[in-house]
Amino acid sequence: METKSMCRAVRGIGGGVNVLKPSAVILALFSVFPSLSWSAGGETEEVTLGGVFVSTTKSSSRLEDSPRAISVVSKEELHSHGTSGGIQEALGALPGVEFARSGGLGGQIIMRGFNSNTQRSMLAIDGDRFRGRSTLELNLVDPFVVERIDVIRGPASSIWGADAMNGVVNVITRRAKVGHDEPFRLEAKVRGVEYNSVNRMRAGRAEVIGGGKGFDVLVGVTSRKADDYRTPKGTAENSRYESQGVDFRVGYSPTAKTRFEVAGRYQDVTTGRAGGLGAAPGLPYFRISEAPIKEKYLKLGVESRETGAWADVVEGSFYVRKLETDIYQDNATNAAGGLSPTTTHMHIKVHTPTVFGGRLNATKALGDHKLAYGVDFFNEDFKSRKLQVSQTNTATGAITWPAGTRCPPVTGPTLWPAGSWCLMERGTEQTNIGLHVSDDWQATQKLTLSGALRFDYIKTVIDRDPVPGEPLATSQAIDAAGRKRVDRPVTGSLGSVWKFAPEWSAVAHISQGFLAPSGNARSTTSSAGSILTIPAPGLKPEHSTVYEAGIRHDGRNTRFGLTAFHSRYKDLIVLVPVTPALSQRMNVGSAEINGIEFDGEWRVSKPWLIRGMLSVTRGTNKTDGKPLEAIPPL
Repeated sequence: METKSMCRAVRGIGGGVNVLKPSAVILALFSVFPSLSWSAGGETEEVTLGGVFVSTTKSSSRLEDSPRAISVVSKEELHSHGTSGGIQEALGALPGVEFARSGGLGGQIIMRGFNSNTQRSMLAIDGDRFRGRSTLELNLVDPFVVERIDVIRGPASSIWGADAMNGVVNVITRRAKVGHDEPFRLEAKVRGVEYNSVNRMRAGRAEVIGGGKGFDVLVGVTSRKADDYRTPKGTAENSRYESQGVDFRVGYSPTAKTRFEVAGRYQDVTTGRAGGLGAAPGLPYFRISEAPIKEKYLKLGVESRETGAWADVVEGSFYVRKLETDIYQDNATNAAGGLSPTTTHMHIKVHTPTVFGGRLNATKALGDHKLAYGVDFFNEDFKSRKLQVSQTNTATGAITWPAGTRCPPVTGPTLWPAGSWCLMERGTEQTNIGLHVSDDWQATQKLTLSGALRFDYIKTVIDRDPVPGEPLATSQAIDAAGRKRVDRPVTGSLGSVWKFAPEWSAVAHISQGFLAPSGNARSTTSSAGSILTIPAPGLKPEHSTVYEAGIRHDGRNTRFGLTAFHSRYKDLIVLVPVTPALSQRMNVGSAEINGIEFDGEWRVSKPWLIRGMLSVTRGTNKTDGKPLEAIPPL
């Protein structure tokens, strides 16, 4: 039974990879068509304060002293890729990372074999965890706002917690760069203007920036609009998108060593999926669009170097994020797979979750040791989604309401009244509190040893009351597995960096990973798109152990890194087909993924720089010894 399930399940491990049908592949290929962009700089010199805390390692150690595989994407590198694909195109240029386009705007990334939609890699913005939209979250990051992106390729659960099994993407946003004692002054600037010929994308950003007398101020407005992509095979329908947003970061430093901050953001994004991520085969058979995706975000932060003997630098934050999405699905297929005379429309309201969280981190140098320690937390309250169904006659255009609809789709026994909104699943809530400590020890002049340890308390609760029409089997499964689940994982890592020559280093690293299924993963009854799922209330956590070794060269005109890794997964969570029409998330056994990653650059002369990367990844189902599917091999 387990072997058979595993064979069927591995097809979905890569997430968005195996749904990149021809129309989506064409989008990815032709996103490299020429684009024109211009940006205005001229900002004053940056005065950093506590910037070490917005790195992926949460420590004050230098990048070259970390045994982890870390990449940094500068804003110049980001803009060289253009902004039509969001930040995903720039991330896709990193070793071990692939860009899985799911529509005109952005998509997901695949890090070391797993799609970010599976929640095995996490997104952070200025060090704060982004939760609530694993499928769409990267679409909400405005490239014009980014200062740089720090990426851990590989496990980081011992630092960041449960979502960081395969990697961390930490987006560092820009702020005004003003000296503490400068006179107060604000300027209005055009930050950037961009045009992309392949889809007539028009984008621009205007800012008010400046400060002085202890203040730093940045307020920006961004707009981006694009038509459907044009390809040699015709127009890729349903690939257009539109995005508007406003954001601000305002800081006040009463002294040169302490800074308080308030930051916020509002984003409104409308985008279609031209065959990607559940929308295959695309129009005229199937159409999915998010219209709109909204984000409301507010954060309070503080960082200080006036902390006494117990810490050199302390940094803290508290944030609240509200997410709302309206998903529209139009299905024009008949039972035989051809076109139907009627089109069924589903409008899904995902006006949830509300997430709040925060952190308090500190660093302290003690002789040859650089300590980092702290606490972080988040609470994700995910309310039930709502569904409404209607139909359109293709010939006449007449709109009708079915006499009744089964909700949740396919599995619900109750026929809901025509035109009504029905609840799709029970609401859930997840709370995570984590304590972490790490140390980078300069054992000798040539040897650095690193270690990290983290304890998490994770509580997941499914609502007590069943939604109207909930199948009896679902209710019984939730009762049998228990509505409440508490996990207390302890994860650790050990690593070393040996500088055996002036420009050469050897690195080794072993780390544990942990994935706690979200409440939504345990209770969801369907996913947006053509893949229908049933609840998995008994879903267990997933564990991993990863071994890494590599060599690095950092010379005057050349730099490269070569990393090999071996990942072992226990209680692997995958989406398993249980019938031709339904799937379910299951723990199906064990697997391993092996890979080699290379990246490097050569400064040929002052104006010329050559960069390159190569990744090879292979996965194996340890249950039956067969290769894992949907993993980008090269």
